[in-house]
Amino acid sequence: MNNLAKLLYFKTVIGPELLTICQYTTHQFTYPSSINQTLKYILETNHLSLPIQIKQAKDILKIRKLIPIYINNHTIVFPIKAKRSPIQYFINALAINGLKSQGAQTVIYFDNATFIIVDVAYIVVHKKWQESLTLSHLIDS
Repeated sequence: MNNLAKLLYFKTVIGPELLTICQYTTHQFTYPSSINQTLKYILETNHLSLPIQIKQAKDILKIRKLIPIYINNHTIVFPIKAKRSPIQYFINALAINGLKSQGAQTVIYFDNATFIIVDVAYIVVHKKWQESLTLSHLIDS
């Protein structure tokens, strides 16, 4: 099992430089690039292509926005913010243990009592999580 099995989420950092935080269950890693460049790099290390993965997910799920990206059978990430948003998140759907609504925010729970609070409505996160799980089941079967 590789390190991606322990991947929880990607998050952009607001600051003078383009940085992407990659949170794992045991540690955190910062990539000195945009979130899209980081995703391309992660996919290329798994011999995959970002445009092909996006097209495949669009065709299977029949959706056009906030497309989940299949990386391997332990990792499928989905965006919860628009591409133009200054802070972007890509959450690993297979690492989520639970969701909780907190007003206009959502708490996403992972293993080891790890959680993240995002400024996105619960219904959006839940819908994208379910779409990602569906994509995972359809690709893996």
